[in-house]
This record gives sequence, C-alpha cells and structure tokens, in this order.
Amino acid sequence: MENNNIVDNRGEKPDKISGLIKNKKFQIIFAVVVLFVIVVAYFSYVNVKDKDKQVTLSDGKELTTQIQEVLGKIKGVGDVKVLIVYDGGEQLEIASKVDKRTDRVEDDGRVTEIIEETITPILTNGNEPLVIGTKRAKIDGVVVVAKGGDDPKVKVAIMQALATLLKIEYNCINVFDME
Repeated sequence: MENNNIVDNRGEKPDKISGLIKNKKFQIIFAVVVLFVIVVAYFSYVNVKDKDKQVTLSDGKELTTQIQEVLGKIKGVGDVKVLIVYDGGEQLEIASKVDKRTDRVEDDGRVTEIIEETITPILTNGNEPLVIGTKRAKIDGVVVVAKGGDDPKVKVAIMQALATLLKIEYNCINVFDME
C-alpha cells in the first residue's frame, strides 16, 4: 500500500515569511494590530470632524429648558422639572495688564528679592473696564423631579446625563419621583 498524501519536505529550506503567516498566534496579533490602527484612525477622524459641532449650553431659564427637554427623551422618563442652584452669580472677566517690578536688596551679604505685581484693568474709550467674557457661577446642586424618577435605572440615567452636561459630581444631583 502506497500513501500518496505524505509529503517529505526534509530536503527543502522553510520560507520564514510563509512560516510566520501560517502561525496562528502571528495571524491573531496581526489582526488585532490592524484593528487597533483602524479604530484609532476612525476616532481621530470623528473627533476632528465633530469639534465644530459642539453645543454650548446657555445660562438661566434657557439652560433649564434645554436640560428638561434632554431628560424628557430618556427612556422611562415622563414629565420633568429641573432646579439648578448656583453658588453666587455670573462673574465678568475683565482684561487687565500685569506690571512686575523686582527690587534687590543687599544687606550684610544677604540678597533679598522683592517682587511686586500691579494689576491694572484695561479701559475702553468710555473709561469702562474692557469685558472679555463671563464666567458662569459654580453649580452647587441640581434637583430633578420626574415621572419615573423612582426607577433606579431611570435615576442613574438622569444622573449620568446631568453629570455629563453640567460637569458636576453625582453627589450634587438629587432625583425624585413626580406625583
């Protein structure tokens, strides 16, 4: 009986590249690396493309209205009322010029440097301070009353949305069920 399926490769030199390609571990590692490169390239492209589309939330009643609209679209949430408590009010950012003056005083071999900074507001033609922006007051807490607010899944979803939108900690958010 002769077996034609047996091949004798002892006399041939193995090709290193084809040997690597046939190796299962190499194939898996290669596939993972290629997949990683594709994912990184995709998210880099998406982030660059979507930077121009970022939404800025407004202050006051408009902010509360926008948040109520967003929270009302979460699965399991019905009517929603939101109260945001701020620490203080809005602060104006004034353009200013900083002048530094350094004095060196030598006394008995000891050298002391005195640095004095003077901050002067920049004024407009009408002698009013030049306002370059406003800073929203820090949020102390948020209270949400929502239909479905007693469901733990809904509560967590509302808290995650508020923490993301307002950049606040979870302990600043309270969610209650609406009657």
